[in-house]
Amino acid sequence: MSLPYGLLGLLNYQDSTGYDLAKIFEDSLNNFWHAQSAQIYRELDRMEQKGWVVSRNIVQSKRPNKRLYSITDKGRGALHQWLCEGALEFERPHEAFLMKVFFGANAPEATLKLLRSCCDMCLDAAAEYPKRIQANIDHYAAVIPGGEKNSLYWQMTLDFGTIHTQATAKWAQACIEKLEKELKP
Repeated sequence: MSLPYGLLGLLNYQDSTGYDLAKIFEDSLNNFWHAQSAQIYRELDRMEQKGWVVSRNIVQSKRPNKRLYSITDKGRGALHQWLCEGALEFERPHEAFLMKVFFGANAPEATLKLLRSCCDMCLDAAAEYPKRIQANIDHYAAVIPGGEKNSLYWQMTLDFGTIHTQATAKWAQACIEKLEKELKP
């Protein structure tokens, strides 16, 4: 499971609250790894039990107190070990969409409609998504210590997401053309 390593990576940049981590996660890692706030807080508790992070309460007068997390040397070691593992694993997500395409012969018109929606969504995302993520990269490069150096790596994940979205749109368009040809009377 990669979520704890994503959190360790973020904490390696700077100490953060769970709320801040959820926001940074949403602005950066969310383009390829989704995590809900509840998952993040549960994982932070587990990581603290392992000694990978420590937390301290920050007393605030006008707001509720907050818990600030810091990565430990043990956490940096775990992050480094994970980064250096040689095995490349592409995790297979559960894609209900692809299952519908797989069984699409049972409802070809619905499958064609689904593929058109997929293509449109991907084209829209390819037009807007990179701009939003690039703005986040530029922002965090300016505010996180060492952010400018790290932004090269962040940019590579944006490039992957952009190319993946464009490839999915191209695939969907090719499928649409095949189905339209098959469905012609």
